[in-house]
Amino acid sequence: MARRQFIGGLDIGTTKIIAVVAEISPSGYPVVKGLGECAAIGIRKGSVTDGTSLTKVIDQALKEAQDMAGEKVASVYVASHVVKQLTDQTNIVDEKLIESIKEVGLKIQETLPAIVASAQAVLTDTQKNIGTVLVDIGGTITEIAVFDQGLPKYTATLNVGCDHISSDLAVCLRTSIREGERIKKLLGLEKTEPQLQLEVSSVGGHEKRKVPASAALDIIHSRVQEIFELIQKELNDQFRLEALAGGLVLTGGGALLRNVVKHANSQLNLAKVEIGIPAKLSVPKEQWQSPIYASSLGLVMYGALKSFRCSDRLSGWRGVINRFI
Repeated sequence: MARRQFIGGLDIGTTKIIAVVAEISPSGYPVVKGLGECAAIGIRKGSVTDGTSLTKVIDQALKEAQDMAGEKVASVYVASHVVKQLTDQTNIVDEKLIESIKEVGLKIQETLPAIVASAQAVLTDTQKNIGTVLVDIGGTITEIAVFDQGLPKYTATLNVGCDHISSDLAVCLRTSIREGERIKKLLGLEKTEPQLQLEVSSVGGHEKRKVPASAALDIIHSRVQEIFELIQKELNDQFRLEALAGGLVLTGGGALLRNVVKHANSQLNLAKVEIGIPAKLSVPKEQWQSPIYASSLGLVMYGALKSFRCSDRLSGWRGVINRFI
């Protein structure tokens, strides 16, 4: 009987740490067995600010994933959130981050830009070949990658994300960040009845008051419009958008905003807009097939296929590029 082979992925995000444990199936595709996540502590904008705290949350997420899977992994593929362009063929990872990962007893198998890992999970070969923009709207950053002829041709990072929407709501409505997050998820970008009122807790949560839902919606629209304007400017400086036949694929927490596809369609000059769902691998829980987990699941998909093709000795960026050919 063949020995079962397991693989690990670790996504160090700006707001969450996600660990994944998967088994490599006979076909080479991963079957996810466990997933653990916790709030990112000790890291800010991709740089480690508190190595001890970061080590603890990595250990916590990893333990949760391994306990769920009933298996331990000795090494992981790591998703990093980098600003440097892929054309430089350099993947910069904070040394303190490497130390934190090693501190929990893990070997780093390989590091990938998170946006490249996401592409592995949500883009088809056709999309990678015909020219497609992949945008991951995360908590505090938005990552952009353009794929063409099977390769990641361009990447960029914007220092704005979904958490800024929650912050805007908190400041403008004089409430807490938690309330801002709740309102963001409740309303998204959908139109509301003019007379609709929201009950909003004050800072401290001791009293509640009514505010027009339309006012909250204007705040959300304003920030989302800014994000897409920045995306459009970044792309217009590099590409003819009408030539990207694959259009735009959205992942990350921002992809879950209500009516975001329609909003992006009306603002960007692209062939089409759709949500990127990591549906190319087997997961035990339906909620894991979410844009939020695109980069996390893409890591184990990349690693499993690379392991399966054991005759392929390419590594580093040559290996990344090889996966997209």
